[in-house]
Amino acid sequence: MTEKGERCRQHYQSVYERSHPEINKGRALDECLHHFLDQRPAGKNLSALERAQGLARVSFWLDQDALAQSELASLALSRVLHFDNAISIEILLHLASRNPEVLRWAIRYSKLFMRVTSPLWLALRAGLAGNEWEVFFAVCDRLLVQLKPFDELIASAEKQLERLSLLELFSYLSVLAYEGITDDSHADRSGKHWQVYNRIILRKLQTCSEGDFRLTESRLARSLKRHLSPILFPESSSADGARCRENLEWLAVLTAATQERIDYEGSIDWFCFDQECCYQLKPGEPVIYNKSSAGTERWKRTERKGDLLWHYWMNRAVQAFIESGMAEQTIGSPENHELNQLAYIKAMRSELQLQQIYGLTDRIALGDGIQVRLHQVLLASELTSVFFTGHFIQPFQHYFQEHGVLAHALGRLAMDGLLSGENRFPMTWSEEEEKIGRIKGWTVSEDCPRGSAESAKAILKFWTSDLKALGQQLKQQPGMPAPRLHEQPFYKIGRYSFQFPWVVAQQNNLTAAINNLRRVNARRADVQEETQRVELVLAESLRQRGFAVKVGYRPLVTAEDDAGEVDLICHRDGVVLLLEVKSGYIRSTRHEVWLHRTNTLRKAAWQLRRKQVAVLNALIDDQELRAKLGYHSHKPGADMRSWIIDTSIEFDGQSVDGFRVVSREALEIILRDEKQLLRPLDQLDEGYVGSLFPDGFTARWLVSVVESDELWRGIC
Repeated sequence: MTEKGERCRQHYQSVYERSHPEINKGRALDECLHHFLDQRPAGKNLSALERAQGLARVSFWLDQDALAQSELASLALSRVLHFDNAISIEILLHLASRNPEVLRWAIRYSKLFMRVTSPLWLALRAGLAGNEWEVFFAVCDRLLVQLKPFDELIASAEKQLERLSLLELFSYLSVLAYEGITDDSHADRSGKHWQVYNRIILRKLQTCSEGDFRLTESRLARSLKRHLSPILFPESSSADGARCRENLEWLAVLTAATQERIDYEGSIDWFCFDQECCYQLKPGEPVIYNKSSAGTERWKRTERKGDLLWHYWMNRAVQAFIESGMAEQTIGSPENHELNQLAYIKAMRSELQLQQIYGLTDRIALGDGIQVRLHQVLLASELTSVFFTGHFIQPFQHYFQEHGVLAHALGRLAMDGLLSGENRFPMTWSEEEEKIGRIKGWTVSEDCPRGSAESAKAILKFWTSDLKALGQQLKQQPGMPAPRLHEQPFYKIGRYSFQFPWVVAQQNNLTAAINNLRRVNARRADVQEETQRVELVLAESLRQRGFAVKVGYRPLVTAEDDAGEVDLICHRDGVVLLLEVKSGYIRSTRHEVWLHRTNTLRKAAWQLRRKQVAVLNALIDDQELRAKLGYHSHKPGADMRSWIIDTSIEFDGQSVDGFRVVSREALEIILRDEKQLLRPLDQLDEGYVGSLFPDGFTARWLVSVVESDELWRGIC
């Protein structure tokens, strides 16, 4: 072990030994493992491997009782198992004999079994025997065997399509994707295929040459003539028709196989990250199954909450729209007024949510020192959706209902465009200046009555994924987050900007904006300021309810601990709320949700436990804090609640390491007492939804409403 690894080992050993006399061994071990999981000891010169090597050599891995009592042993060990040279096989074999479930869950969390040539995995398979381990290994094998036929089919299809350029792949993909939106019922499901198309494009980018991005007008025209026109206008180019049909068929094979693989990856993620998932080897029975329906029910409830929150923000936006006077104005041309009006309301909804929940202001920095009104950025995406819905999706569905043939319907749509001088092909493209010209009309304001080309250019850049740069990133840093199709729905190839109408017309523009800001561009300079503003906005909402609030309080550092900055301490009616606020992006997969639980929320709970001790002491000793909060009791622990306030919804109402997680949106509705706005707009007048505080607002009643899930009672 290196000197740095030894330094890490000493740190973890000392934390464990220091904590052990005061609490039980399991809690002491977890305290140590929190340090490891949060990349302590700190220092840029310490690598993740060195920390893992240091942790692997601490004596507690040989303590059966400590590991049995620990909540984090499997999670921490899973991080160690990411490296083949961090832990010895002797320690793992010892764990397998004394704490087998700790090791099995670590293997599941780390997906070690998927690294079939890993020396650790091979050594474990060679060194472990007995029925339980044989069943476990057989289940892991069975899960991997199921992937093999999909991978073979994907490789075969990619081989057949490898001669296609990126643009040519786009052409066929844009045609095939229309199969998912032949009518409105299909359109509801088409978004599920986007992750398939997204993966196909990302895999293609990893093999693209420089030539794929040197796109000229003549190359574009030549490519479309050979690969798109024979599908849309078969009678005009029969010579290329057979080859195009063959390419489409192979792409359909690739799409189906990729979909199957992604679905099965979901099963593997279920096995790896869901505590409800059990496994077995019984003839005729599935190898993995849920021991209860609790996890499935939680997921369904989360989806239901998401639907209700969508109604809430739309209702608030409609109210704001009416109050602004816009409801009495015609927006755009009379024939497009209703769709434009809806787009304007949706933009207002997103603006409200981004400002109130995610800490944005009315302007957003989009790089190069340019600031644009947030409303314009959001309105541009909503109006783009309106445009593609009205000029592409609806006419296509009409033609398909008439003829029932996909290519014929797309051909009719494309011909309509040619006759009117507009691009109505299954994908659209234009040069930057032309695209800026279109967006410029959506940036009209009192300051710029004719719109702003500078703002339009910045908006286009915000929503654009530069595919050449992305391809280089994927080759150099495969683990970096890549934008999904809907998160940046303008795709730059050379000097051209491409869009898929079937994405832009149906995407959730709010989710796209949030994830563009918080997932794809998580390292923006403004993120920290926005996160602080989330706390300030929440503090103001609590003050309006009569709470005294201290934001960013720093307890005194003691010899035992530095608790760090406390996000919010609130007091009213003798009740103290200690709030740890977390702000992130919108998650869509089981793995993302698990990572959020085991990283962000786990750390928040650990921080709260330490901050709770520090604040309890401060409420007795710090007279300035007591005065600021108007706090006079000398027994603060009796009426203190410590909550994690999270911008995501997945863990709302659940407990993480003993601390309640409260959705920031749910708390917003509770503080505003607006449960009635969770109804659809056309049902607002149906039945009376009473106040959450029928006898008037009090701090204790707020605690009761939050901790009893009263907001969702009867509707979720």
